[in-house]
Amino acid sequence: MARRRAGGGGGSAWSGRLAASLALLLFGCGRPESPGMQDAPLLPLAKASWSNVPIRAGEGELGLDVEQPSALVLPIRGAQELEIEYQASGILLLTYNTVDAESGKLPDHRGPPYRYRRLAPGRGRVRLDLRETANWSTRREPYLLLEGSGRFTITGLRYRPRPPDEASVRAALDRSAFLAPIAIGYTTVNLLYAPWWSQSERTFLYDRLGLLFLGLVAVGAVAALASRRIPLVGAIAGAAILATAASDAVFLAKLLPSVELTFPLDPEARIRENHRYAPKLGALAALARRTLPPGDRVAVRSFPNDWFAPEVLCFNLAPRRCATLAPGAAEYVGPSQVDRLRPDEVDAVVSIDSAEPLPPGFARVAEVSPGAYVARRR
Repeated sequence: MARRRAGGGGGSAWSGRLAASLALLLFGCGRPESPGMQDAPLLPLAKASWSNVPIRAGEGELGLDVEQPSALVLPIRGAQELEIEYQASGILLLTYNTVDAESGKLPDHRGPPYRYRRLAPGRGRVRLDLRETANWSTRREPYLLLEGSGRFTITGLRYRPRPPDEASVRAALDRSAFLAPIAIGYTTVNLLYAPWWSQSERTFLYDRLGLLFLGLVAVGAVAALASRRIPLVGAIAGAAILATAASDAVFLAKLLPSVELTFPLDPEARIRENHRYAPKLGALAALARRTLPPGDRVAVRSFPNDWFAPEVLCFNLAPRRCATLAPGAAEYVGPSQVDRLRPDEVDAVVSIDSAEPLPPGFARVAEVSPGAYVARRR
């Protein structure tokens, strides 16, 4: 996609340290030498940056007003990491990736691994490891995509520049890929991938664990034959347990930074807050549940070819009958073709990011943002 229309969730610090410790103790992946973080002056950066929406620029800020997916490409070629101090308002999701500086082709921002951070309102700081994204290289520039509705202002920016040589590039990429958290999104169940041992050499962790297992079996077999007190079966079982335990430890170290460890008791709060990769959608689902009576028949809609938002909305609006609004159709069909509604049967419309006007006879009654609202028949 050309340059036109365009966090990892949070995690605990101890889980990151656990991942690093496992890498050092189990696999010998040390931290490569890399340049330190450098400050980026915001005003010159704003003037050289690209966005599909107007950029607010000043001596101490670089900002975007977000009502549509808003892309920002920063001209910092080869940056490994970004540290952003920001001020935010509204409901905002920040997705990060990189762009080839020569072609200007924007990435599939939800393609695996899907890297994102939900930005809480107010002042905050976020650190983004660009090496964890797909296709990072020293030829690429940081790409930020803001979705939702609100205002985003960068008040400070630091970055880690490209490594000094190709060996350092490979080492930095391999270390980051080895420790990178599992990306959680709505397609994660279909796209879980084997962890890398060396991404630059295209070798997987399980290749090394297989060699570890065979080595342990050989040592155990020799010890069993030499002592005649260690059962050969026990030696093989012990090797299998150790190799499996190492695999499980790495999996947990990569999973824990991405999982949500809090559990709100209020089900409405869970619906509103736990769509971490679609926070505006979660807020709209909770608003529609609160606004619409249980007996309403609901038509939902989103932008063309979006299957995710309509299904999430209908699922969360149960027991209300619910179907996807298709302009001009004689009948609207819901998930799994269970609910079917004629246009004249619809009591309410729930809309997110749709450019279509409301059907005649409906008026807005509540909204999360101008593009995410609930309407009822007058």
